[in-house]
Amino acid sequence: MAALRVLHVAPYYGEAWAYGGIPRVVTALTRGLAKRGHRVLVATTDACDAESRLPAAAASSSDAGVEVHVFRNVSNRAAYRLQWFMPRGLGAWLRRIAPAIDVAHLHGCHHLPGAIAARALSRAGVPYVLTPNGTAPRIERRLAAKWLFDHTLGRAVLPKAALVSAVSEAERRQLLAMGVPAAKVRLLPNPLDLDELASPPAPGAFRARWGLGAAPVVLYLGMLTPRKGVDVLVEAFARAALPGARLVIAGNDRGIGAALRRRARELGVEGTTIFTGLLRGEERLAALADADVVVYPSRDEAFGLVPLEALLCGTPVVVSDDHGCGEVIAEVGGGLRVPPSDAESLAAALREVLADAERWRTEVAVAASRVRAQFSAEAVCAQLERLYGEAVASAPRRVAAAAAVTAARPA
Repeated sequence: MAALRVLHVAPYYGEAWAYGGIPRVVTALTRGLAKRGHRVLVATTDACDAESRLPAAAASSSDAGVEVHVFRNVSNRAAYRLQWFMPRGLGAWLRRIAPAIDVAHLHGCHHLPGAIAARALSRAGVPYVLTPNGTAPRIERRLAAKWLFDHTLGRAVLPKAALVSAVSEAERRQLLAMGVPAAKVRLLPNPLDLDELASPPAPGAFRARWGLGAAPVVLYLGMLTPRKGVDVLVEAFARAALPGARLVIAGNDRGIGAALRRRARELGVEGTTIFTGLLRGEERLAALADADVVVYPSRDEAFGLVPLEALLCGTPVVVSDDHGCGEVIAEVGGGLRVPPSDAESLAAALREVLADAERWRTEVAVAASRVRAQFSAEAVCAQLERLYGEAVASAPRRVAAAAAVTAARPA
């Protein structure tokens, strides 16, 4: 494909581990596109976690061939607690560079950076692809604020997208039910950074740090929010009555940490439950590798990176089967699917996985090979290029660029 000048806009990027999977998705996509010869720019904010921001040195830098522009939020507290990202100077910068962009890619919904970008790009005639990653419907928290945003500042973001990419068939159905035209929706899975997972962490490092010994370890890794279903996991762990097992809950508290600790105490598993807080980088991978089973009991999960990362670390998974995450695991294998919010079914799944480690090692190895083939950044970016070609062709002022893209596409 002919090289394109591509702009990605997201409220968080790179080391913003506290914001879940989208920062990692954007990072993997942009690095993958840069490897394929495209000129890639990222516009993001300095959101990092509850207490810190991305360093000022990252305000304009290069990341694996990607030109990253970081805009300082007016309030880091508002960004973390309310998802209200207010990046200083983003609008002016976008208006200045938009005419030189061939195609843009916006990530997530209901946030100000996306609305600012959609306005600037539309005015410049630049087509953009929107990837909601499960955020298009108004669910879980701040419902009134999301409704107000969608009917004011963000009202044009979804309608003006050239294409909308769904990360799973379940999300595609969700978008169609919301009224997004079928002609605009494309299926594009999330990518995994296989370079990060190329060197498995040393076995036992996470167990040693947290004093787990040889105990069976049930792990949840992700944000602590109501939708993630961690309360159901605590109850299931108690019901499963696994001799000597430990439940490890790893993630930053987004409002339910105290309730989870209280529930563990009520169910008599407080002494066998460990809360590690947020895990970053290699420490996350060490936890995934040392667990005996990774549980992702989330509701309405459009994709779910953690279960796939667990498979690549050699660990079987149990996930909810109500949405995209269950769909993905059904395709690649390596785990069990249970109904969401069903503690008894989840307890039975935990017992089943822990009772036959040899079988699951074999199944996980097969599943991991499928994950590498289907969800590598290289494979996903090859598909993404085709979406960009379609988007460019939809913009009248990009007719010449569209012809070049089509001519360079393999027969």
